[in-house]
Amino acid sequence: MKKIWTVLILGMLIVGMSSVSASFIQKTEKISSRISSSVIEKIDDRIARESQQDGNFSGMFAKKNESGYVILGSLEGTYNMSSNNSGSFDGIWDMTDENISGTFNGWFWGSFILGQIEQDTGGSSWFIGLYRVNTTSNEFGAVALIFSSPCIIRYAAGTYQ
Repeated sequence: MKKIWTVLILGMLIVGMSSVSASFIQKTEKISSRISSSVIEKIDDRIARESQQDGNFSGMFAKKNESGYVILGSLEGTYNMSSNNSGSFDGIWDMTDENISGTFNGWFWGSFILGQIEQDTGGSSWFIGLYRVNTTSNEFGAVALIFSSPCIIRYAAGTYQ
């Protein structure tokens, strides 16, 4: 009689373990599928950004008022990619309506930028900001806080190659 009970209990344990294992495997596969697609998207985006290498950019910069953006001038420059979505940039800027121009340079890490802007007539200011790139259309957009007196916010948009 003990042998029959032992066989029955072992049989129930084996059946129970296999159903628990099957349920666990199904849940694990669903989670793994979701994680895999998320990881693949992030890897694809990283590869696209890292494949940009070094290049050029050009665009315009503006200020914002109650009715929208007011274009102030143009900018162009070069960027140098290093690893992990970081690198450096430098370029020139030119005001459209005023006879003011200058240079800028800085660094980027992920979506953050830090740099310095200088006027040809003298004077320089630091800036910090955020930027985004569209790897499909090769466009960029940025917003920066320029630490001048008083502090000002500027927006930039353009294309890169």
